Amino acid sequence: MFSVKQAFKNRTVGFYIGLAAAVVALLGDILYIAIDGADRTFTSAGFALVLVGAITELLVVFTEFRFAPLIPAAFYIGGFALALNVALPSLSDVWNGVTFIGGNATLGVIFSATFLICAIAQTASCFMNQRSAAEKETESAAE
Repeated sequence: MFSVKQAFKNRTVGFYIGLAAAVVALLGDILYIAIDGADRTFTSAGFALVLVGAITELLVVFTEFRFAPLIPAAFYIGGFALALNVALPSLSDVWNGVTFIGGNATLGVIFSATFLICAIAQTASCFMNQRSAAEKETESAAE
């Protein structure tokens, strides 16, 4: 029988780094649509990619697939790329000292950086064990 306690039992630092990245991505995504949703530096596709990335972290929590941490990382990277792509024209306005494109370049950079941090943290967790070695030995002995 499945329990949440079993899902979090004997997890390693790599697992918690990925879980923290998912929480930060979800909070950042909620703020992204709430604060920046009506601005030129908002992209609905980037919002959706980061949201799906945070949701797919549940695969890491509830399954034993070795490739599961890679899935949210791919979505975070895509969301970061789209958010940065949309923020660059507004950032160019700030850089050149003219207001041509418009948009809040500061928010564009903040949310792009947030999604980049999530992508880096999730990618780092891909190279770490998700369960401790003692748990793996116990599972193989039970089978």
